[in-house]
Amino acid sequence: MPISEKFVTETGPGFSDEEKAEIERSAVEAARRTEPIVVDRSQLVRYADPPGDTIFPLEYSFHLLGPVRGLTILDYGCGAGEDLVHLAARGADVVGLDISPQLVELARKRLNAHNLTAQYAVRSGYQTGLPSGSVDIIFAIAIFHHLDLAAAKKELCRVLKPSGVIIIQEPVRDSKWVSALLKIIPYRREEISEFERPLTRTQLDELSEGFECKSIRRFRLPFVSLAHHLFPRLVRPAYVLDAWLLRTLPSLRHFATIEVRKLIRKTAAPSSVASNG
Repeated sequence: MPISEKFVTETGPGFSDEEKAEIERSAVEAARRTEPIVVDRSQLVRYADPPGDTIFPLEYSFHLLGPVRGLTILDYGCGAGEDLVHLAARGADVVGLDISPQLVELARKRLNAHNLTAQYAVRSGYQTGLPSGSVDIIFAIAIFHHLDLAAAKKELCRVLKPSGVIIIQEPVRDSKWVSALLKIIPYRREEISEFERPLTRTQLDELSEGFECKSIRRFRLPFVSLAHHLFPRLVRPAYVLDAWLLRTLPSLRHFATIEVRKLIRKTAAPSSVASNG
């Protein structure tokens, strides 16, 4: 693996106000985490090779990875390491990077409990400390909406190999109607930084410039979020209905709240963005 062992113990430079707010938010999240650190085997199977027609956004993100054995994957904003477990279990050489020392420590314990290995670092998303051109795949799940997109993209382009891949899963909000509706959903606001904001299709298109966009797919119409918070037993049926509606009525994608993309870095050709599908 082309990453120095000293990377594990490096710490980042001074953090911005936005990053400090995220560190505080993450400390609250880490303190509330009470779930077992050992992942049920059914979950390991679930994310080992998900189908392309899955109704769940995270499964689709793992599907887009394809074979990863022996590849270097940066889990960009690894949090408590749930995705790190699945990436390492699939045979990747993984690096878990997060700005929160508490969450990185949970990630370390989680992988140790599964007898899996990874490298870890508490670093800014704008200064990862990774060598240039050292990463095959960047797995970025719900992280860009915390960041300055231009600064994050600059750093990721530096560390990514010339034909490297970025998998993006982000909350999105293109509809003013959805924005109004989501204000009534009882999120735990104390765990949300004032600097967070869902992204728009325009912002994701700008982030995709310089890459070939191999896949775009949207998930989770607002009623799915309502099911999560108010009717937990109806979550799976809600996702089934969600997938059917988005497939049958493409115009509804404007109201979806999660978007997943697979970007492949291009070396010379002009950028392009795939049609929504």
